[in-house]
Amino acid sequence: MSGGIAVAERMQDLVLAVDAYRRAYADVLGLGVGEVLTLSDLGRHGAVPVSVLAARLGVAAPAGTALVDRLQTKGLVVRRRHPTDRRSTLVDLTPRGRRVAALMGRLFRDDVGGALEAVPLEHLHEFADLLDRIAAALRRRAGDVNALRRDLLREDRAPEPPAGV
Repeated sequence: MSGGIAVAERMQDLVLAVDAYRRAYADVLGLGVGEVLTLSDLGRHGAVPVSVLAARLGVAAPAGTALVDRLQTKGLVVRRRHPTDRRSTLVDLTPRGRRVAALMGRLFRDDVGGALEAVPLEHLHEFADLLDRIAAALRRRAGDVNALRRDLLREDRAPEPPAGV
């Protein structure tokens, strides 16, 4: 097995662990996973129009609006006028939403930081660079939906190899 494949398998395990972590947050907070993602995004990037938020979360605009509606009902986000575009509305965290997002971010950083405590600093810098490269490659793939669709459908439609081969 090549080193790249072994790393990719470990990355898949990491993604599943992050998903489980996110689901645990959602369960404890009484939120959906999409709502946790929305809070995290707004906590990291600040107020944005719903359309931008939806695009960053990888959901259609109506799904983004529904997420914001649910979070607004729970007192975690608020809609406010865009300061320079009268036609646009921004979604922002309420003080409670900001506290929840900050706490989620701090706990995540503490957990990851604890796991990496004994790693020498030069290795951490190299690891961070590798993570940036992997994230960029995954974003490129996600951003080219037509190529993704083509590749997935080609593989899905390929005939099954005969048994025992």
